[in-house]
Amino acid sequence: MEPENKGKTLWEMLTERLHGGGNGAGIAFENPLDLRVGSPVAVAFSNGPEFADYDFTVQEIREYTRRIGAQEFRFTDYVLRGVNKKSFDANEVMPARVRVVPNQAGAHDSLLLRLYDEFAFAEDFLGVVKDSSGIFEAKDDKSGATASFSRINDLRESYQAVVLVVSETTPNGKAAAGKASPVKLEYWDYWREADIGGGNTSKEFLFAEMNSDSGWFQIWRGREFFE
Repeated sequence: MEPENKGKTLWEMLTERLHGGGNGAGIAFENPLDLRVGSPVAVAFSNGPEFADYDFTVQEIREYTRRIGAQEFRFTDYVLRGVNKKSFDANEVMPARVRVVPNQAGAHDSLLLRLYDEFAFAEDFLGVVKDSSGIFEAKDDKSGATASFSRINDLRESYQAVVLVVSETTPNGKAAAGKASPVKLEYWDYWREADIGGGNTSKEFLFAEMNSDSGWFQIWRGREFFE
């Protein structure tokens, strides 16, 4: 952490970045895939047949920052809008995200997430994510099957994050002036070993996010992104 940032909250540091405005040249942010708002994103069939009929573009980019101890950790969500290329029906839009997280090797890991559910603040759901068991049961409305997720690394506490939401980018990949806003989130992360057939399993992830101001919940679910 920079010496001048000692004692400052993540929120204060983020709002200072926004007020600085990048001197008219845009605000730099974590952009590991070097994408722009409006960039097309190819989603290979290996990610699942449900994505095959959709063309995806970047709708916005979200830079998350959380603090663990004295260290800051950042990761980036590329918020995608998928349009059905067969029907072009406005009602057949698939919201998705590519979440890019730094790894210990100095590179990054990517997850492809789909919106599983979203709803206004609900006290009973807050009780689910705060439950001391660390278990989250996700039920498939169509099949009735239930998938059981547990907190990653067996944690119980939530994460507090500040998010830079970028709705427009400059040609050199910065947030355009006046086109970025700050958001506070609280989130819980989960995973499970999912059966993928042939006696094989792969990690499936689930993230429950709550907007700290509005209380709006979103649940995102997915697996490793195959580029």
